[in-house]
Amino acid sequence: MLDIRCLDSTGLRVEAFMVEAGLHIARWRSLMAAFTPCPSSLAMESALAPLTTAQPPFLERLSLCYFDRRDNRPQDTVTLFGGAPAPSTLRHLALLGFRLEVEPLRLSGLVSLELKRVDNITTPQLLNILRGSPFLETLYLTGNPRLKAIGPQPPTVQPIELAKLESLELVDLDHAGARDILSTIRIPNHRSVYISTEIGEGSVLSLLFTSAITHILHTSIPGVNGCSSVIRVEERNGSQTTIKFRGMELVLVGGEDQIHGILSWLAGGLGSEAAECPVHLILDRPQIDPIRIAVVPPPLIVNQLSILGYSEEPWQENLYLAMASPQDSTPSGWLFPQLESISVKFQTIGSQKKLISMLRNRYQGATLRGETESTCPLNLRSVELRGQPQTEGLVEEIKGIIGEASVFWADE
Repeated sequence: MLDIRCLDSTGLRVEAFMVEAGLHIARWRSLMAAFTPCPSSLAMESALAPLTTAQPPFLERLSLCYFDRRDNRPQDTVTLFGGAPAPSTLRHLALLGFRLEVEPLRLSGLVSLELKRVDNITTPQLLNILRGSPFLETLYLTGNPRLKAIGPQPPTVQPIELAKLESLELVDLDHAGARDILSTIRIPNHRSVYISTEIGEGSVLSLLFTSAITHILHTSIPGVNGCSSVIRVEERNGSQTTIKFRGMELVLVGGEDQIHGILSWLAGGLGSEAAECPVHLILDRPQIDPIRIAVVPPPLIVNQLSILGYSEEPWQENLYLAMASPQDSTPSGWLFPQLESISVKFQTIGSQKKLISMLRNRYQGATLRGETESTCPLNLRSVELRGQPQTEGLVEEIKGIIGEASVFWADE
C-alpha cells in the first residue's frame, strides 16, 4: 500500500507528481496534498484529476490543503471520485482551505475530522457527518464561516452520541453555530475540549455559553489529564483570558465584562459540585483590571493567587492596595477572603517591600483593628517566592507576619 505526500508549492510540479501517482491509485492508503494557486485553473484540474475521476478503493486517510496568502483567489469547489461516495475505508479527513462537494461523499465512519477555513460546509452537513461517525475520536473545527445557527431541533431529533470522542477543538466559529453543534452532540468520555473565540462583540453568554452546552463540563473519564477540580483563570499580557478546568480550555479574547458571566455559567453547569472547585487566579501583566475578575461568582472562591510579570506596574500596586484592607465592593468585605496560597515573582527589592506591606496590613492589621475571626481573611498556608533578588531574611520576615505558613523560594 502507498502513502502519498505531495507538498510542493509549485502548481506544475504538483500536477506532474499527481499524474504519476494516479497510475497507482488502487494502492493508495493515504494522500496528503497541499496546493497553492496554480498558474491556471487547468493546471489545478489536472493535478486533481486522479481524485476527481476515480476512487481509491483502500484510501484510509485524506488531507487536502489550499494555501493562498493573497486570500483573493478562492479555490473552485471540487467533486471527488467522479461524484461517487467516499470509499468505505476512509477514516481520517482533513481539509484546510479546501472546498469539497460534501453531499456526494456520504461521509460516515470517520475516526478524525479536521475542517479549517472551509467556507462551503454548513452546520446540517457537518451534523450529518457526525451522526454517521459514532466512533469519531477527534473533531477540529477552525474558522468555518457557514457553520451557523440552525435553531431548535424537533423533540424527535435525538442527540448525536460520540462516545469515543476524546478531543474537540472549536476555534473562531460563529457563536450561535458553535452552540448548536455543542448542544446537539454528546461527548461523555472526552479528555480535552478547546474553545477559542472573540467575546468582545455581542453577548457570548446568550449565544454560546448557555445551559444547552454545560454537558461539556462533565466527563466519565476519572482524573482526566491528571487534573484536579481546580479552575484556572489566567490573565496573561493582554486582553486574553484563559479558563482551564478538567481538560477543558476556554480562550476568550476581549469582552472583560463577560468573564464574570462565563464563570457564572461554569458554576451553574457544575451545580452542587461548584463549591468543591476552587479557583486559581493567575495574573501576568493583564490589560484589564484584575480586581474586576477577582470577585468570582459564588459558590466559587479564589484560594490560589499567582502574581507574575513586572512587579512595578500599576495593576499590581492597585491589587495589593485592594488586598490590604476590607473593601465595600466585596460581599465578605475582603478581596480573596479564603485565599490559602500565593505565588509572587519579584524583580526588585521595592516589589518585595510592597508585598510585605500588603501582608502586614492584611493579616496583622485586621487583628489590630479588632476584627473577629469570622470577619478576618483566612490565614495563608503557602507563600511561594520567585525571581530576584533572593533577599536574605525575607522568608523569616513573612513567617513572622503570617505564622505557620510554608514560605519558600521556588526552584527556577
